[in-house]
Amino acid sequence: MTQFYRDARKIDPTKGPVLGDGTPNDADRCEIGPTELAYGEWEAAGLVLPDLARMREYRWRRLVEGIVARDWGGVVLTDPLNIRYATDSTNMQLWNMHNPFRALFVGADGYMAIWDYERAPFLTEFNPLVRERIRETGADFFYFDAGDVAEDKARAWAGKVDSLVREHGGSNKRLGIDKLMLHGVRALEELGYDLMEGEELTEKARVIKGPDEILAMRCAVNACEAAMAEMEAFAREFGPTGMVSENDVWAQLHLGNIRRGGEWIETRLLASGPRTNPWFQECGPRKLQNNEILAFDTDLVGSYGICVDISRTWWIGDEKPTNAMIYAMRHGHEHIMTNMELLAPGVPMRDLTFNAHKLDDRFQELKYGCMMHGVGLCDEWPRICYPDGFDEGAYEYLLEPGMVLCVEALVAEPGGGFSIKLEDQVLITDTGYELLTWYPYDAALMGTA
Repeated sequence: MTQFYRDARKIDPTKGPVLGDGTPNDADRCEIGPTELAYGEWEAAGLVLPDLARMREYRWRRLVEGIVARDWGGVVLTDPLNIRYATDSTNMQLWNMHNPFRALFVGADGYMAIWDYERAPFLTEFNPLVRERIRETGADFFYFDAGDVAEDKARAWAGKVDSLVREHGGSNKRLGIDKLMLHGVRALEELGYDLMEGEELTEKARVIKGPDEILAMRCAVNACEAAMAEMEAFAREFGPTGMVSENDVWAQLHLGNIRRGGEWIETRLLASGPRTNPWFQECGPRKLQNNEILAFDTDLVGSYGICVDISRTWWIGDEKPTNAMIYAMRHGHEHIMTNMELLAPGVPMRDLTFNAHKLDDRFQELKYGCMMHGVGLCDEWPRICYPDGFDEGAYEYLLEPGMVLCVEALVAEPGGGFSIKLEDQVLITDTGYELLTWYPYDAALMGTA
């Protein structure tokens, strides 16, 4: 029998049938994964790969323990990132975010059943923790797909949920939901379910990263920073010519992310020159000019579906930045570094707010919307605010080992001609913190070049 190369090709021809993270060395595997480029860079950097089967079991246990602790019969998840967390599976993630067609049931006994696109049940077959792929009902109640029979479809779906709860949740009518659409909510309530806030469960489960999640995050950071280096080289070579746009520069980060097996970028936060102030203008067709600021926030969902959230500001040109820019850059750097020193297990989150470094008065109005935030598969709980944005009772918790926080600074004056945006990703350890992102700060803006 003839065997074709296409039937035996590998992601990395130098490796055996299984890669270091436990996945098949098979270019036809279902789950999104790193590429040969990424694996090679990680090997060169001496990074240890995560054991993905062990990572998936850790996440599953976190969810099940949370369900049991809250005395629920189970939880129904429709947020694509919560489904990714529970199953490590993807299916048209961005489309699914505004057209919710997937749902996952996790029972109090750990049983997982998924509703997926009817023609793609195979997308979770790699994960034995997903025990059932449901075909007889769908979880798509959005109007484009269901039209005027959405209520009927929701009732059929809720009937299946009910049977799962009876079998795997002890008939406990307390059921968590995260972002279920209205017809689904009403259908479950008609069956007598007491619906609980499932997003609180998933955020609390996701906030403590297991050892393999940290290994995956280290790999994702390495890949993101490699893509950032490619973007910086492009910006420095072509930016001063006045011939390339913000979009041209931003495309380099997307390219580098996808080439390494990353997934998407959540925002378009790259701006140049005067468009950096006020911050939050999205990148567009403006051409970069010689001797001006370029600032960005990666907001990148990268390898293994891990978010890498780094902000940097670069000086692009052959002259020196102004003294005002250098002061703002140093002030932002001081803000981040000082606030990192507050991070340690057992520290109350409110203490981060009220003991933090204070930006100069002239930078207060335009300071960033938060001082720190959690990060994992995306920006996650908690959100650590500045004192003037503090909500009493919202975050009365302590830092714990395994949490990962992004520490931010936005330094800008109202009506000013530039903003400085900086951000780094930090792991809470047993004894303090560890900086996970190491991309250098611009030497010219720091005044050291």
